[in-house]
Amino acid sequence: MGFTRRQLLTGLKAHPPRVGPDAANDLPWRAQAGTACLTHRGIECRVCGETCSTQAIHFRPQPGGPARPQIDAARCTGCGHCLPACPVAALVPEAA
Repeated sequence: MGFTRRQLLTGLKAHPPRVGPDAANDLPWRAQAGTACLTHRGIECRVCGETCSTQAIHFRPQPGGPARPQIDAARCTGCGHCLPACPVAALVPEAA
């Protein structure tokens, strides 16, 4: 089993991602895409969705522009892996 860079540097053990109603009990916050997201400027970027181990970030097509990230609060565990992955720090934690 591999480790993420965060787990290696912090010494945290890898846990399988929890999905569904139990996921809401993991951490007191969830990720939210802010207006700094590159998709608001017409630039295609899906880095946050690629780093989400629970597949909580999906992309909704927009007419005349790139798909925008939509975060499924039921699947988001608040792990924070998506936050440092965003090249413009557009993902912010919000209280669950």
